[in-house]
Amino acid sequence: MKNSASDRTAQSLGFAVRLAHRAFDRALQRRIAPHGISTSQWYCLRALWEEDALTQRQLSRATGVAENTITVTVASMVRDGLVTRTRSTIDKRRQVIALTDRARGLRAELLPLAREVNALAGAGLAAEDQARFLGAIAAMTANLLADEPEGEGGLILPGS
Repeated sequence: MKNSASDRTAQSLGFAVRLAHRAFDRALQRRIAPHGISTSQWYCLRALWEEDALTQRQLSRATGVAENTITVTVASMVRDGLVTRTRSTIDKRRQVIALTDRARGLRAELLPLAREVNALAGAGLAAEDQARFLGAIAAMTANLLADEPEGEGGLILPGS
């Protein structure tokens, strides 16, 4: 008999994180879809709400998503009136991605939905267990990022 997903989850950090991430994504998507937002757009909005007017490379690094994927997402966000794309005044080769008023207005509607997903995921877990988990996942992420060749990947961790 083959191992069940729960058996594999208990044996592999990577598999457990992947299953959890997919469950988070599905829960979030169910909540934001009625607002016309995809999860890929969500990650960009989150980054731009923190720091608006980023280059595509900066947005890629802030979200941990490959630049070619960000290109497709940004195009959909321009189409949907969420961001504008303009030439940088400093370096004409670069484009700056900036939020529209519509996207800024979505922040107050969408952030509570993400908090709801986080609360659902953490239901029944003590605050200390949640804090330990966040510390452990941050350490694992830092370990994996340290293993990447210079300039590859590019996820920017808070505080780095």
